[in-house]
Amino acid sequence: MIGTTEVRGQIIWPRATRMADTAGVQVRVLESLRIKIGEAKNLGNCGGSGSGKDTFCCVKLDQEEIYRTAIQEKTNNPFYSEECAFDIPRKFRTVGFYVYDKDRLKRSDAIIGKASLRRDELHQYHGHDHWLQLTPVDADSEVQGKVHIEIRFKELLSDSGTSFNKIAIRVIAGSDLTIVNGQCDPYVLVTFATPSRSETKKTKVKKKTADPNFDETFFFELQRQASSSVDKNSFHPLWSEDISKMEVRISVWNAWNASTLSSGKFTDVFIGEVKLLLGNTDVSNGIHKAWYFLQPRESPTKSPKAEVGSLRVQINYNEDHVFPSSYYEKFKQILLKSTHVKPITSSAAYLIGEIHRDKQSVAKSLVRLFYHDSSIVQLLLALSAQEISKTTNSTTLFRGNTLTTKCIDEYMKLEGHHYLQDSLKKILDEIYEEHLPCEVDPLKLRDGENIQNNLSNLQHYVEKTYEAIVDSAMACPTRICEVFYGLKNKARQHFPDDIEANYASVSAFIFLRFFVPAILNPKLFQLRSDNADEMTSRTLTLISKAIQTLANITQPSKVSCHGMKEEYMSGLYSQLLDKEHIGNIKMYIDIISSSTRAHVSTQESPILLKEGEMIKRAQGRRKFGVKNFKKRWFCLTTRELVYSKARGTKPLCNIPIEDILAVERLQEESFKMKHMFQIIQPERALYVQSMNSVEEKQWIDLLTKIVKSNRNRLKSYHPAAYLHGHWICCKETIESAPGCTPVTGDVFADIQIDIDIDRELERLHSLFFSHIDTIERLLDECERREDCERPICINGCNIVLDDLGTVKETLKTLIEEIIGIEQEHKQYFKRLKKETKYGSEQSPIEAFSSSEVFR
Repeated sequence: MIGTTEVRGQIIWPRATRMADTAGVQVRVLESLRIKIGEAKNLGNCGGSGSGKDTFCCVKLDQEEIYRTAIQEKTNNPFYSEECAFDIPRKFRTVGFYVYDKDRLKRSDAIIGKASLRRDELHQYHGHDHWLQLTPVDADSEVQGKVHIEIRFKELLSDSGTSFNKIAIRVIAGSDLTIVNGQCDPYVLVTFATPSRSETKKTKVKKKTADPNFDETFFFELQRQASSSVDKNSFHPLWSEDISKMEVRISVWNAWNASTLSSGKFTDVFIGEVKLLLGNTDVSNGIHKAWYFLQPRESPTKSPKAEVGSLRVQINYNEDHVFPSSYYEKFKQILLKSTHVKPITSSAAYLIGEIHRDKQSVAKSLVRLFYHDSSIVQLLLALSAQEISKTTNSTTLFRGNTLTTKCIDEYMKLEGHHYLQDSLKKILDEIYEEHLPCEVDPLKLRDGENIQNNLSNLQHYVEKTYEAIVDSAMACPTRICEVFYGLKNKARQHFPDDIEANYASVSAFIFLRFFVPAILNPKLFQLRSDNADEMTSRTLTLISKAIQTLANITQPSKVSCHGMKEEYMSGLYSQLLDKEHIGNIKMYIDIISSSTRAHVSTQESPILLKEGEMIKRAQGRRKFGVKNFKKRWFCLTTRELVYSKARGTKPLCNIPIEDILAVERLQEESFKMKHMFQIIQPERALYVQSMNSVEEKQWIDLLTKIVKSNRNRLKSYHPAAYLHGHWICCKETIESAPGCTPVTGDVFADIQIDIDIDRELERLHSLFFSHIDTIERLLDECERREDCERPICINGCNIVLDDLGTVKETLKTLIEEIIGIEQEHKQYFKRLKKETKYGSEQSPIEAFSSSEVFR
C-alpha cells in the first residue's frame, strides 16, 4: 500500500507530479515550509567534556542543506530562536534537523545528532511546538534517492539441449542520489542470496552524475532439485531452493575518488540499498519492474539508538493543489466583497480570522488577495476601525495578536521591504562589519571588555539607527501612510481626550512590528544574507530595546530611568530619553500619518533585491577545467547584476538589467553539477551554480521577473552548454545559433511583489474547509438567535458579531461555494489515485529492509 497523507478527509498521494493533468484540468502542486527553530536541550549527553559546546542547527531536505542557524557558544542548552520560510522547489522524502558541534580547529564540524521527519508525517506536526529527540548519525542511515530495477525469470536451453532457469536482474537507472563532498560517481552491487549461498555482481561506475543511467542486466542461475524421479531433460525442472526465501539486494555506492580522499575517506561510500524478498514481490507475470526508494543499511546489531538531546521546533507545512482561476472566481468575489459588507463583522474575511487559530496564515493570504485587487487599504482600515471600537483602554490598543494586527504586519512587510532597505541596511551593515562590543550588562561582560567603552559603542549605534529612522519619514511608502493616517484618525475619534493614543496607534506597528523586528533579525527581513554571530546578535537586541523604549514614550515629563526593569540600560536611557529625541519620534509619526503627505517613492536609486554567494564559470577566458569555477559574491539590484570576489569588495563584473535577455535552468549533463542556471547576455551566457535548490529557485524567479520587462527578451534558448565545439542540447556547431527550446512561459511582471492569486485562494479555501463544521454550526446558532448581545462560542472560538441578518447571508453563500470547490478536489484526487501507478518514478515503492530474511 502506498504511503498516503489524510488531508480534509481526502487521500493525497505523496508522489504526485508537480503539475497534474487529470481529465484535461491542469492542477499545480505547490509546497512550502515555514520552520521555527527554538532551542535544544541536554546536548552534553553525547559524551566528551562537560563544558558547553559551540553549536548550530541545519535544516535539510533529504541530504541538501537549506538553512543554517547562527552558532550558539559554550552551552549545552542553546537557544537559537530563528525562523526560515521557503517554497519547496522539488520532490523530497524527509525534512532533517541536524545539530553540529562547531570545531574551529578541524576541517569539518562534528554532528551531535539529528531528527528526521518523513514528508507524509509533516501534517502531524503542523502549527505547534514539538520537542524532537536527537539521535546519533551514522553514514549508513544517511540515504536519499531512488533506483529503477527489473526482475525476470527466464528458462533457457543449454548447448546440449537441456533446460535451466535463471533470474535476470536489470539495473536501469538511479535518480537524485546523495552527493558526497560535491561528487557522485555511483555504481551498483547486485546480490542474489538464498539461505545457502550468495552471489554479487557489479555495474560500471558512472562518473559525475546523481542521476545515472546504468541499463545493465545480470543473470543468476537457480538450482534444480537433484532427484532420480526428475527427468533431467524436463522443460520445467523443480527448484531446490524456496523462492519465498530468495532475496535480491540492490546497493548503490559512490566510488572512491579525490573528493572522498580529501574528507579522510579511503573507501567507497554507501549511498543506499533496496532489499526484495522474491516471495513478497509480484512476479506472477514473470516480470517485475518498478522504481524503489533507497533505504538505510541495517546495522548488524539491533540495539536502540541512544538519545543525545532534544530540539524544539515548530513546523508549518502546506501542500496546495491549485486549480485554474475560473474555479475560484465566485469564492474570490465573496472574499473581496468584505470591504463593502456593513458591518465588517459580517464579512467573510473577518469570519475566517475569528474561526482559524493561526492568524498569521489567514492574514498572509488575505493581504495578498486584497493587495492584488488594490483594495488592501480599505480592508485594513475597516478591520482596524472595528478593533478600535471594541478597545476600552488606549494602552492596550493594537497590542494583541488579532487578525487586524497580523494583516497590517503582513502588509508592511509586503509594501515596506524597499523602505527597510533604504532606512536600515546601511547601519546594519556597519554593525556587522565593525563588530564592536556593546554589552552593558555587568553580568554578561566578556573578559577584557570595559563597560564604559561598550556603552559608548552602543550609544553610537543607537543614535545612528534612530537618525536613520527619523530621517526616512518622507520615504515611507504612500499607501502605508494612508493606513497610518486612518489608524490615527480612528484612534483620535475613539479616545478624544487621550493624545498618546494617537501616537500609540501608529508606533504599535511602525516600531513594534516593523523596525524593531527587522533590527532583531535582519536575515528574516532580507536585510542581510548571513546570520549574526552571538556578539552581534546581542548588540542588535540592545539596540532594538532602546528604539522600542524610545518609541513607547511620547511625554518627556513622564520619563524616569529609575525603577526600570533593566537597570543596566539606565546609562543609555539617561542620554536618549530627552525632549529632543522624543520630539523627533513624535514628528516622525506625525509625518508618516499625515493626510497631506504626498511623497511618492521612486526607484531612481537602485534597490537591492537579493545578494549571496554562488559559483560561476569563467566567461570564455580559459579552456574548460576545474579552475574555471570560482566562488563569487553576487548582488542583484533594480539596475544591474554585479559580482565580486567577496562581500564589500570591488565589483569584477557589472551586467546591466537591459543586457539580461533570458534566465533559464541549465541541464545537469552540461557540467555534471546540480542547481545551475544561465544568465544569457547578447555576447555569451554566464553559467552560475547556487548553493541549493531553494536558492536556485529564488535567484531564477527574481531574475526572470526582471527579464520580463526587457524589450529584447529572447524567445528561445539552449538548455545545455556550448562545449567542445557544439551545443550539447541540439548538437549545433555554431555558437551563435538560435536557441532550440522556447523560454519559460508567462511570469509575473512585478519584480517587487510576487503574488500567485490562485494559490492564495486555494489556501484560503483550505482554511475555510478545515472549519466547515464550525461554520455550519455558526449558521445554525445565528438562525436560533434573535440578537448579537453575547459572543457566540463554538469549538473554543468566541465570535463577536454585530448583525445576524448580514452574517447569515454571508455564511450561506460561503458554505455553498466552499463545498462546491471541495467537490472539485474530490474528483481530482479520485482521478489522481486512479492514474498514479505504484512503483512509477512519481510514486516509488518504500521497500523497508527486513532483519529476519532467513529463519
